[in-house]
Amino acid sequence: MKEFKGVWIEYRTLTDINLNDKEKIVYSMIEYLSKEKECTITNMYLSELLNISKIQSSRIINSLKKKGYIKVELVYKQNSKEIALRKITPICKYDNTYKQINTKPINTNVKEIITNYKKYNKNTWKNKDERDYSNFDWTSLYINKILEKT
Repeated sequence: MKEFKGVWIEYRTLTDINLNDKEKIVYSMIEYLSKEKECTITNMYLSELLNISKIQSSRIINSLKKKGYIKVELVYKQNSKEIALRKITPICKYDNTYKQINTKPINTNVKEIITNYKKYNKNTWKNKDERDYSNFDWTSLYINKILEKT
């Protein structure tokens, strides 16, 4: 097992109202210890580290599992019902779960889009020299009416 040097509680975990303080600490430990592969932390290790009973550490793990924060996989000894190893992996609810199914780009026919744009917007913009504002009534603008009131 990876050497445990400390715990960093992420903001999303710290502010999660669904978890109590011990669950936040244990969940953060599981996240840290399972960075490279699944965590194999034992109830005995948790109880010694957090100064709680083995039963309480088991309840915390089960509570995290029921709330959907971790996945627990039990590995049994061969031809036996005795548990050899417990693998715990965190389930990150906040990861982006978007999966792109269609790999074809949206705009496949760019030439057609450009030609249609040119066709419909051909005469929309006038040339700079063709703009004539000599007959425009500049006093009719909204800002001029406000300035007259003050």
